[in-house]
This record gives sequence, structure tokens and C-alpha cells, in this order.
Amino acid sequence: MTQALDNDLLEPILDGSDIQGNIVPGFNKDHRTLLGFTIGNPDESKKWIKLISDQISTFYEVYSFSNAYKSEMQRLRTEPMGLIATWTNIAFSYPGMKKLLKDMRQVDPFLDNAFKNGLHLSSSSLGDPADQDAEGHVSKWIIGRADDIPDIFLIVDSDLPENMEIKAHYIAETASKHGLKKIYEEIAHDLSYYGNEQLRGHEHFGFKDGISQPGIRGRISNNPTDYLTPRSTTTVNDSNSPEFSPDGKPLIAPGEFIIGYPVQNFNYPRRANPADPCPELLKNGSYLVYRRLRQDVAGFENFAKRESQKLSNSHEFSNINPTRFKSLIVGRWPSGAPLSKSPEQDNPELAKDKHNNNMFGYIDDFSGFKTPVFSHIRKINPRDLSTDDGSASKTLKRKIIRRGIPFGPPLDLAKPDPVNGNRGLLFISYQASIRDQFEFLMRKWANSAFNPSNGFSPGVHHQGGLDLVIGQGKENDNRIRHNYLRAKINDKIIEAKITTEGLGLLDWVIPTGGGYFFSPSVSSLRNILGSP
Repeated sequence: MTQALDNDLLEPILDGSDIQGNIVPGFNKDHRTLLGFTIGNPDESKKWIKLISDQISTFYEVYSFSNAYKSEMQRLRTEPMGLIATWTNIAFSYPGMKKLLKDMRQVDPFLDNAFKNGLHLSSSSLGDPADQDAEGHVSKWIIGRADDIPDIFLIVDSDLPENMEIKAHYIAETASKHGLKKIYEEIAHDLSYYGNEQLRGHEHFGFKDGISQPGIRGRISNNPTDYLTPRSTTTVNDSNSPEFSPDGKPLIAPGEFIIGYPVQNFNYPRRANPADPCPELLKNGSYLVYRRLRQDVAGFENFAKRESQKLSNSHEFSNINPTRFKSLIVGRWPSGAPLSKSPEQDNPELAKDKHNNNMFGYIDDFSGFKTPVFSHIRKINPRDLSTDDGSASKTLKRKIIRRGIPFGPPLDLAKPDPVNGNRGLLFISYQASIRDQFEFLMRKWANSAFNPSNGFSPGVHHQGGLDLVIGQGKENDNRIRHNYLRAKINDKIIEAKITTEGLGLLDWVIPTGGGYFFSPSVSSLRNILGSP
């Protein structure tokens, strides 16, 4: 009986008809439209929310389609023709929720404080460049200034761009009829859309994106083994270490991403604690972070060319070309293969192997000879190392679900830029706490000198340093980025400084807007936010 109860706590049945489908299992489509609206008449807006709730794609809908797609792929050994879908999800800002709910007193104590404050107030503490007008508004943001926060935020994804356009038009048209004002629209595509299939799944710096995602615990049905995330039959039963799925995803309690479910135990990675109390409005929902991140591709390329040329003049680092230099900063090769497993050259075959591509760590590379300690994936995803946050189980509580997509066409450095630098990533993440997950990752790890281990030699720079990809520098050092590559020659540790000094660059990932939102359950849409 105790074992059954423990399993119910660790692997609860997830309400697939109530959870929005981009939270889990995720849309993963090639084409996306984002829409932002402000509420005019709350009563009319409620009617529209009630209407649009029937258009919201659920966990079950996305999960069933994905399984059918995989089955057809296995049967045909090629992508199935005609199996297409268009999906919609919705979220609300705190100002939007206050307009719809006359009495927030029952909900407010349970809401994440970062969500209530909004991204515009967190922006400076996240290290974003200070670019404000006289009233303190972030003047160059395209979305999310203090006076320009959408009340309602929608995601429309599709396999076909024309289907996406039809659904987005329908949403905007019906919203307008109910007094909502559209203040934001952004269209994005997978980079393969622009004619190069080799760019599928890559971001603008040329790297495969979205590889390392958490595996979410929980079941689809009463069947005790009907798991959302498949289980490995070779798992070692060690309560002090995380459990992994067959493709190498660390398994994490669902309450870290979906509110109202058991949460990760602080001390044991394979245990869960009962769900935190929450009002009905929040159950089966998740917080959504949106960041519109412009990427300075030319600046990143120039930095890589200059620094790799400098390194090539030294004997210890002479084998570093621009591609390898960028890979050292990211922690992976362009194919997605980790440096930890292939430090000398890219290995596309390794990148295709989901298990091997996810199952690696840095326990044998404390000093960062293979994967620099400041590299992006090592800073944001410490894996098997203890951190300044504590045990492995605590590290699991910092994970987020990423659902981003690139915007803008790829840059051809040999041709004029048709969009004048307007390209980047529409970053979206889901988590149960914006403060303890997304903001923690940015403030505590990406932007700091977080050092994931204590295995450095005396006299060597001990700090991990700023994440040179997404980390935001400080205003008082003119946002100059620098760090040290390390090599070991005849038991002697050699360092080479890399720096952006003299390039006239600020950042090559520049926030240009965003917001903090809450994605409620379908029942909350119908019965609370859409209720007269």
C-alpha cells in the first residue's frame, strides 16, 4: 500500500484534457504567430475567452497527434504526408488577470511575485541593457514596456504557414469584435523555411537548439506504467542520483512545471513532496516567460574570427578555428554534439543519438579543458556537478521547459542584410516559479561568476565567469566580456584570455521585449476567467 501511495505521489495522473498543450508535451511546429491584446470591456472580453476556450489545444490533443506522427514515421520511414495540425494556447499578464477578476484577494497570496511585478521591473536585475526614457520605460522594447504590456498573450503554431495565418486571423477578428485591441503580432519560422533544410532546428548562430529538455514525471492514465516520459529499463536504483529517460532526460516531478502537482524533494532526486496548496484558478496552469531576443550574428562572427586568430598564434591553442571557438563558448558543436564527448571535432552522428547526446557530465573536466566552465550549456545546465545551490535534487528544481523558435531570415555575411539585423529567438519557457527557475538561472548562473566545481589548481582563475552567449554584462564595465580558455600541457595549466574589448560591441543577444504571463487550465478559462 505504501509503495502504491509513493508511486501516486511521484507519478500522478496528469489531467490531459485541462493542461494546455504547449506546456506539455509541447507544440514543436515550424511556424508560429504570437499575438498580444489589451482588454477594453472586461465583460465582453470574458465572452471572448469563453468562446476561444474551445480553440485551445490541450495536452491530450498534442500528445495523441505526436504519438500518431511517430508511429507513421516508424511505419513509413519518412515524414507522413498530410498529417498536419494547427494549435493555439493562451496566457494572461497580471494586469490582465486583475481586469478580469474583480476580487484578487483569494489568488494574490499564491501568485509568483516576479509574475506580479512583471518583466519590465525585473529587466534591470536580469542585467538587460539600460535604455530608458525619462519616465523609466524601456524605450526600444517592441513589446512589454510598462505602458505596453499585453493583457492576453496567444501562441498559434502550425505545420503550414497558411494554416497558421488563417487561425491567427480568426483569433484577431473575433477578439476585435469583443473589444480587445491587438497591440502585438510577431511571425516566426524554423530556419529551414528559408530554403536550407540543413538549418532545421538551428538558431541564428548556427547551433542546434532545444536539445536538453527535462523529462516530466507523471502518468497519462490509471495504468501504473503509462508514463508521459518513457522509462529506461537499465536505470540504477540510487536514490541520491537523478533518474533518466531512455534519451537521457533527467526525470523531474511535474509540480516544478505544472501547478497543483507534487514537487521535487529537496534532498532526494527520485522522491517527490505533496503539491503546494493553490486556488482552483492556478491548478493545471504554468507561468510563461517570453523574451524577444535579437541576435547580433555579424558581431558574434567577428568576435569568433578575431579571437580564434589571436589564439592561433599560440602553440597551445593553435588548433582553434572560428567554428571551434564558437563551440567552446556554447559547449556544443553546431550539430549539437557535446564537447564533453567530442572535444576535438564535430560529430553529427553523435548528435543524432539522443541518449549519448544527453548523457554526459563534467565530473572528469573540473577545470574546463574540454568544456570551458563559462560555456553556455555548462552554466545553465550543470548536470552532475554540485552547485552553489546545493544538491543534485535542488539543481533539478531549477530546470525550465523551453519552447522557443527563431525569427527573421538567416544572415548571409556575403550579401546585404534584408532585415537590418532584425533576427533572433522568440524565447518561451514554462515553469512553476518565474523567480526560482527562470530568474534564478539568469541572475545566479548566467550573469554571475558561478563556479560549478572546486577542482581548480592554485594560481589559476577560479571563477566560471559570465555566460558569454546569453549572460548580460554590467553597466559599470561597459559590458565588456572576457574569460579564459584553459589547456593542460605536460601537467602544466595554460590560460589564454579572450575578450570583446576593442570590438565596440555591447551584447550579441539583446533583449527587445517580452513579458511574464500565466497559462491557465482550460477549465479555468471557461469557469473563472471566462465566467460572467
